[in-house]
Amino acid sequence: MNWILTSILGAFFQNARSSIQKKLNTEMSLMASTYVRFAFSLPILLIVFLLYFGNFDYFQLAIQSPNFVIYVVLASVLQISFTLLFLYLLKFTNFLVGTALSKTEVIQIAFFEFIILKDYLNFYALLGIMISTIGVIIFSTKDVKNIINSFFTKSTIIGLFCGTILALSVVFYRGSMEFIDFTNKNFDKALLTLFAATLIQTSLITFYLLFFEISEFKRLKSNIKLSALAGLFGFSATISWFYSFSLVQAALVRAVGQIELLFSYISSRFMFKEKIKFVEIIGIMIFIFGLFLVIFNK
Repeated sequence: MNWILTSILGAFFQNARSSIQKKLNTEMSLMASTYVRFAFSLPILLIVFLLYFGNFDYFQLAIQSPNFVIYVVLASVLQISFTLLFLYLLKFTNFLVGTALSKTEVIQIAFFEFIILKDYLNFYALLGIMISTIGVIIFSTKDVKNIINSFFTKSTIIGLFCGTILALSVVFYRGSMEFIDFTNKNFDKALLTLFAATLIQTSLITFYLLFFEISEFKRLKSNIKLSALAGLFGFSATISWFYSFSLVQAALVRAVGQIELLFSYISSRFMFKEKIKFVEIIGIMIFIFGLFLVIFNK
């Protein structure tokens, strides 16, 4: 059951990182804000990597596999694309439904894991994922009619596409770990994959900023403390996710990880002293029921 604990930790740290990134989004461009989560986690990752492995021998072995490299590159580019598209989605006035529908990524992960990795879930686990996702959508939108009325809007289509991109990214990350055959340790596979991905993502966005948004480096410098904190939480979240992916199917991990939305929702309710609507309680109860199905029918 270690995967449940690390999935919850991933959700907790991701929520913390997202809160910081929301602040940074007001201070810099979308690409620079995206850059923070990768670039500022790289030094921490490098230290952990060298303390754990002692050298780069395992990394050199990993990148000798063409399949590993292809899968990691695809996953890395897709993750950057998801982050940018999701931040763009937040600019829409009716972004709430689109954001909620992006959470269908869990169902899409289960589909793509079956198509790409030939991995499948049992009936009750799959049912639990579908039920928990419905619960998340209900308590995120607060109004079922709003989902129906807004289903064919631009923001909704973007939201669904966000879910697809993220789902593919997650599946390719998990798939890349399967090509690391020189070690049986799950943490080794998670750390090697994360190191490769972060190197790729940091390099790509660094080149982009140097050529197209070089002035953003000054803004990064003025927000260095907040960016460093985002990097720390970003590393903690991602290594938790990746280690979980190495243990069980990614769909199960992300299903449990949806608890991040529940944490965020409840904390914001207490912070702003808002009354909880009946439909929101129903959504939370549906989500919890689905989560129990996932956990106990793995």
